[in-house]
Amino acid sequence: MTTDCLITKTDRRRLGTLLTTPEGRAWGTLQTVGELESLLEDAAALSARDVPETLVTMNSTVRVVDLDSGEQRTVTLVYPQETEESADAISVTDPLGVALLGCQVGDVVQSLDDSIEENLRVIELLFQPERAHAEQL
Repeated sequence: MTTDCLITKTDRRRLGTLLTTPEGRAWGTLQTVGELESLLEDAAALSARDVPETLVTMNSTVRVVDLDSGEQRTVTLVYPQETEESADAISVTDPLGVALLGCQVGDVVQSLDDSIEENLRVIELLFQPERAHAEQL
């Protein structure tokens, strides 16, 4: 895990709390939960006002492109219990969710799900809660 990864203090706290409960740990596989724990330990935590406009945080909606097929899709990074709320929702405990948390527009992320490896570039941040909140002030 690289120390260049950034997350919000709120995301670190909420995800850390989630992973301390048996129910929270049950949402992902042993591997993805371990990867998420490592990310939380290694990432630099920022206050909401210091978050770059290009950073993928919890509840962000991003457009990604598959580097192999060229196919684009839009996903929203959510907490595991919120995946049923939106057709484009991806849980932070899914392989792609762990890969997206803390990345920035332009980054390439790798996700291995059901033995299928995806190489995706984040091409646009359509919604970021921290930016939306700042614009309301």
